[in-house]
Amino acid sequence: MDITGKNLPAAVTTDDDSSAGMRSPDSVTREQIAAALAQSHSADECVQLAGHAEVAGDTDLVRQCLGQAIALDRNCGAALVMLAAQSMDDGDRAGTFAMLEESFRAGLLPAELAELHRALADEMAGNEQLESYLRVIGRNAAPRATNSLSVLLITNLFPPQELGGYGRMMWEFAHGLIARGHRVRVLTSDLSEFAKPATPDERVMEQNVHRTLRLVGTWVGGRGVALDHRDEVMRRFRDNASRVRTAIGKLGADLVLVGNIDFLGASVLRPALEGGIPVLHALANAGPGFAVSEQPRVGTYWVAPCSDWNGRAFREAGFSPARMETVYPGARVDRFFRLFLPDTRRLRICYASLMLPYKGAGTLVQALGKLQAAGVDFTAEIAGDAPNADFLREMQEHVRACGLEERVRFTGFLDRQQLSALFARSNVLVFPSVFNEPFGISQVEALAAGLVVVSSGTGGAKEVIRDHVDGLIFPAGDAAALAERLALLARDAVLFARLQRSAQARAITFAVGESVLKIEKLAAEMQAAQATAPVDEFAAVALS
Repeated sequence: MDITGKNLPAAVTTDDDSSAGMRSPDSVTREQIAAALAQSHSADECVQLAGHAEVAGDTDLVRQCLGQAIALDRNCGAALVMLAAQSMDDGDRAGTFAMLEESFRAGLLPAELAELHRALADEMAGNEQLESYLRVIGRNAAPRATNSLSVLLITNLFPPQELGGYGRMMWEFAHGLIARGHRVRVLTSDLSEFAKPATPDERVMEQNVHRTLRLVGTWVGGRGVALDHRDEVMRRFRDNASRVRTAIGKLGADLVLVGNIDFLGASVLRPALEGGIPVLHALANAGPGFAVSEQPRVGTYWVAPCSDWNGRAFREAGFSPARMETVYPGARVDRFFRLFLPDTRRLRICYASLMLPYKGAGTLVQALGKLQAAGVDFTAEIAGDAPNADFLREMQEHVRACGLEERVRFTGFLDRQQLSALFARSNVLVFPSVFNEPFGISQVEALAAGLVVVSSGTGGAKEVIRDHVDGLIFPAGDAAALAERLALLARDAVLFARLQRSAQARAITFAVGESVLKIEKLAAEMQAAQATAPVDEFAAVALS
């Protein structure tokens, strides 16, 4: 299939006369195009300007327009395909593939170019020029594990039913283990009120998921509310333990990987530990979901905190597992990485977390008001589930009171693809938590996309962002300090660019594939230790 500037899909060509107030492409000078480009903050407008530059016969200016369109929105399919056409005309097949691949990853590749994209993907496999890019975006399939495991994963919420990032972490662990050739079955609850529209990947994963566990509480307005009927609580504990025991037997489990067991309690651990099955608890909260008095005291119960900070907090609370070793949650760097870095002429700020007070959304909204008062140019998108409707209304009212309606948009919950698109059109992520975050996966996802993360660095979040190395840190809850860090980026283009480049390199060290390898390593060590470990007493919640 031919791909040239003269043979582009109709969907990406334009003769729109509206760009920059220009009436006809034939009447526009190079100087007018360049002047309009310097003022443009719209990817669509930059694509239109590229059309004018093409008519003017200025190939270099066409590239500038398309490059700026992509820098403003790395998911700009029109600009990516037009650049692919130019690369093909120049005989640069690697460049053509890279542009088409970026469009494909964003879900925006025109159907008529799919055949060429597939052919180039085969041709570019192993290409040294693209080797690091192909590896980061996951084009190279994950190598299969030497020893395949049967893994039972237990957690209270599992996407597409989710509230916060814990369930997402466990989903990615399950996905990564399956990609490595392990057999995984998920036991979780079924709370339809937390269901989000399922992505294609989630629909595929669902064949491994059994939503049969019953929680002894739920979350209202973002806060946990426990069931207060003791007999019913004990009945659910017994039923859940029975379901775990059955699943272990059917699966022939080599490992039980446990996530968040708030409202499940220690009862779900007992069948595995009594049966001599190693349990690895991936801990991403300050507490494990049960009291110190209920902690298992056997050599086959190990804890994998999501950060060094979280591990210290766990021990300080009085817990003492047989072994504890940090396993960072990891992030799907392959999904969020973008080949191009964002434009930095204007701050394009985003927030991606729960819309709750302890997540610091209020600090961000106050800081945005201060930025406006200081005359800093910016836009902001605030994304996230809002379980507390009153708090959301309070934030929206503050935005209106500050006259920020034209600058600030509340998007609500975003799925993985929508979140990736948000990062593709942003250049800064603000992570303003005011409580001690166990980790903060969204920070890594934003780093992968080339955003500069401005973080409160609470708890384990500070293990991701190093101040002035690959991001900026400000004191939690200090809106003035946050506004100052954002203003610093706006006035220091050199710092902005340096932090962008460092961000992507930092993200790669937290890729979820590395975490899956760590889980495999710990599983092997647990199995080896199990052969020689003495049988200790198991302290668990009473089941009768």
